[in-house]
Amino acid sequence: MADVYGLVMLDAVKGIEGQYQIERDDGHLEQDEVLTYVKPYEEWDESEKNALKHVNGRVLDIGCGAGRVAVHLQKQGYEVTGVDISPGAVEASRINGLKDARIMSADNLEFGDERFDTVLLFGNNFGVLGFEDKTVDMLTRLHQYTTEDALILAQSVDAERSENPVHLAYHRRNKEHGRPPGLVRIRVTYKGLADNWLELWLASPEEMTRCAERAGWQFREKIPSNGLYVGVLAKK
Repeated sequence: MADVYGLVMLDAVKGIEGQYQIERDDGHLEQDEVLTYVKPYEEWDESEKNALKHVNGRVLDIGCGAGRVAVHLQKQGYEVTGVDISPGAVEASRINGLKDARIMSADNLEFGDERFDTVLLFGNNFGVLGFEDKTVDMLTRLHQYTTEDALILAQSVDAERSENPVHLAYHRRNKEHGRPPGLVRIRVTYKGLADNWLELWLASPEEMTRCAERAGWQFREKIPSNGLYVGVLAKK
């Protein structure tokens, strides 16, 4: 498969400046800096900083990218496992210093008898599988691979709170077609290359709560900042 995202991650850890684009299927484009994926802790979103206060024990970072968060926690003394479906991202996180980085899809998590105390789903990765049933399956698997007092720190966007008329029109079209308002079809483009299209679900706190309940978790706390939020999910 295409791994343009992985190319972005590799350039990020090499310190190569540039911009990549996120293209939505309605033609909407957003640009960001490649070095966003390795920016220092001081520049992180406040929701992420505050959420990390809940980190405890052994950590699993799903969708670890270039290892921005995983390597930070590793430096704090935590044992961290990072997984990503992108081979380029896993290579980048290893270059960045992550000791345990594995190629693995969020819809096929396999850890044998390993158990984790904290699971990170930053970068809007709560909805990385796109659809509610798939997300519930992922959370159910995580229930199996986590300790009794484990927490999931899941980042998302409450999409319908946007004031952008282009986004609001997209949300309306979604609902007219029976899709969740925050379900977006996107791909990464960079250096004239285009990644495969994927579905990303920007789940509201209410939607995240419903998924959590279906999979044996409870939505304990919402940590908001700048339109983003991190949901703290605890085992029932």
